[in-house]
Amino acid sequence: MRKKVHPYPAAVLATIRRRRLVSPGERVLVALSGGPDSTALLAALTELRDAGCLPSMAIAALNVDHGLRPGGADDAASAAAVCERLGVPFESVRVSVAPGNVQAEARRARYGALRAAAARVGASRIATGHTRTDQAETVLLRILRGAGGRGLSGIPPRRGAIVRPLIDRSREEGLAYLASRGIPWRTDPTNATPRFARNRLRLEVWPALTALAPAAERAIARAADLTREDDRALSRLARELSGDGPGVALDTLRAAPPAVRRRVVRRLWARAAGRRDGLELKHVEAILSLLRRDDRPGSVTLPGGFLARCRYGRLELLSSAPVPVAVGFAPVEVKGPGRYELPERGCAVQISAIREGDVPWPLALRTRRPGDRWRPDGGRGSKTLKRWLIDRKVPRERRDALVVLARGAQVLAIPELAAVGSGLGPAGAGLAAHLVDAP
Repeated sequence: MRKKVHPYPAAVLATIRRRRLVSPGERVLVALSGGPDSTALLAALTELRDAGCLPSMAIAALNVDHGLRPGGADDAASAAAVCERLGVPFESVRVSVAPGNVQAEARRARYGALRAAAARVGASRIATGHTRTDQAETVLLRILRGAGGRGLSGIPPRRGAIVRPLIDRSREEGLAYLASRGIPWRTDPTNATPRFARNRLRLEVWPALTALAPAAERAIARAADLTREDDRALSRLARELSGDGPGVALDTLRAAPPAVRRRVVRRLWARAAGRRDGLELKHVEAILSLLRRDDRPGSVTLPGGFLARCRYGRLELLSSAPVPVAVGFAPVEVKGPGRYELPERGCAVQISAIREGDVPWPLALRTRRPGDRWRPDGGRGSKTLKRWLIDRKVPRERRDALVVLARGAQVLAIPELAAVGSGLGPAGAGLAAHLVDAP
């Protein structure tokens, strides 16, 4: 028979089940700062464990000292004492915080330490003490920054291995629970300083807001949940449109609603840059302005050495670093059908001829040159090779790297494009050339 639990852990259990945060038998690593929220989280989870409400769940805790203020060792000692009382394995680590935005870099270091510790103890979930109060504060701060749907959806209850079982509970509820159980916790003195925007919101704005609307915290958190559902639906559409490559067809993007377009751009950014952050709304709008160019080529420089480029009916996000120039090579004389190695390119060209006697040997394998002419097989007249490649929408950086089979300025075949020209008289019609891997 299960042991009766306090209403607070019972409410936490309801969140875990409704939001599917933890499955029976999983090992959970609790991020334990020693403050009231994380301590309430640890106490609630251990009570649920001991009552048999989460069968076979194992719990461990990690304290991360960022080394940013005095008292870190005392916080760790207090957290260790709580863990000893509750029967939870405990570890404390100190991390180095990189220069820059202190809060952002501290968060990055903290989550890195948590993931490493989770791997050490075999935890499949990392539980943090974010509360409904944190959720409401986060949404308000993002409103002040003019965030869109993703930002206004607030703190996700679950993201990958990270879960937030207290996301439906207020900070006050947690404090009351700790008091009822006689469990101590530590106060972070930096929470009382006006240095950070969140502290000013908490100390100055929040009291006035709750005086005006006592249920503000609950209402804002509910709005975040609703916005998150909308954002997920729009993001699914963006995922379908963006595909797996670095770009998307302009016609596809133009046909999508603005909200989906923005999400497509952000997906392309994450794919190119390897991260979600770093792209501001002004950058997104600048990229989308390329859609109004009526298919004329255009580009936008982006942070971190990236570029948005619109050409040949597609929008692409890619590195703006110069594309390495393909290694050149001396022309290779082609005396007849056979295999011709191009060691500088790491490949070879296989050449065959249906009517060998009609081909004006020798020919040459070389790179493209100014003035090269091309007469497509079955086409009328000839044009410059450059113009033909542009019409075929072959990117400029690829054109100069192409290997061609030619006689003088007349190009007879382009092996990489599987293209054969009519060339000089019947020569082209009797030729075939394609790339093969070198041995």
